[in-house]
Amino acid sequence: MNTITEYLNWRGDLTFADSPFNEVDAGILARFSYEPFDGIVTSNFRDKITLKQACDGLLNTPNLNDDVLNVDRDFDFIRLVSSSRRFSDVKISGYVNDIDEDRQIQFSACVFDLDGEENYFVAFRGTDNTIIGWKEDFNMGFEFPVPAQKKALDFFENAVAAFKDGTFMIGGHSKGGNLAVYAGTFCSGKFKNSITDIYNFDGPGFTEQIINTDEFKSVESKIHTFVPVFSVVGMILEHLENYAVVPSCETGIMQHEILSWEAGPNSFVHEKEVNKGSRFIDKTFKDWLSGLDKEQREQFVDTVFNLMMSGDAHTLAQFNSNKIETLNAMVKAYSGLDDTTRKGFLATAKRLITSAGNVIKADQDNNPGS
Repeated sequence: MNTITEYLNWRGDLTFADSPFNEVDAGILARFSYEPFDGIVTSNFRDKITLKQACDGLLNTPNLNDDVLNVDRDFDFIRLVSSSRRFSDVKISGYVNDIDEDRQIQFSACVFDLDGEENYFVAFRGTDNTIIGWKEDFNMGFEFPVPAQKKALDFFENAVAAFKDGTFMIGGHSKGGNLAVYAGTFCSGKFKNSITDIYNFDGPGFTEQIINTDEFKSVESKIHTFVPVFSVVGMILEHLENYAVVPSCETGIMQHEILSWEAGPNSFVHEKEVNKGSRFIDKTFKDWLSGLDKEQREQFVDTVFNLMMSGDAHTLAQFNSNKIETLNAMVKAYSGLDDTTRKGFLATAKRLITSAGNVIKADQDNNPGS
């Protein structure tokens, strides 16, 4: 299967003047925004460096493998971007990286100057490997807007104001895709007019109340949403806009990694629909959430993540690497829950199991003998 790696090898020698910017390019920049640019790219929008310079800085960063999203893929990805004629002269600036457990926020973004001719791509980083970053994703089920969405809106408007003229594409992968749609939807008119396209790569949707607003409908035609064949994150909440389904060389939840998606010369490869497993998860979560009020959702999410963070783990890697210590800490924390919280948690967990059963039964009723 040909992925972004092959695309960079095929098309890397072509500038955007030779072959216009396309959805795979947007996916590459969305994924590149995950790289740890701290100390390499400043927060000043006008203090730009080339991606070649940024890549050189990354590859000379001590212990880079501790900070990248995927050790097996990121080093090759960085080198390919650096050596690519298509991307090496693209400039990056305005990098911010804000993680605060107390405020329950994980937010990072940057701006890419594509060609020096006032064409920009604003990229919002998705969920990183911090536990608090994942919690903020689940907070979207009961809180609107979450802190990262507010920061995304401010960041985009500040970027447009800093450059004053030009056209802007906005995009992101995972939560970053949701942030891009939020910023494009709720920015004021003068900023909205500068947007040509909004890219959401396997990012959560929004509640029905949001996607039925005039603000959302005003940018719906500009939104391009992509999910892998087995999608979990991208199926969270609702998508009014159409979405493209992309094959992946990975299986299960690992298909969320955009570097595994199948790419052609000018676009991702598109399938007809997500697979049965993805549809099952989607229907189960929608059925589950439909029976919970805001307080029940909030209590369940808070309890789950409070248990996860009851030990010393702050990242998913730390959580997995110290399983025995972590599980012991979680058991101890669970035993310390008050009766009301414990009963509420168990009732909500039981409803999730019931929802899964409802979906299985409905599928059997609709497809007897299958």
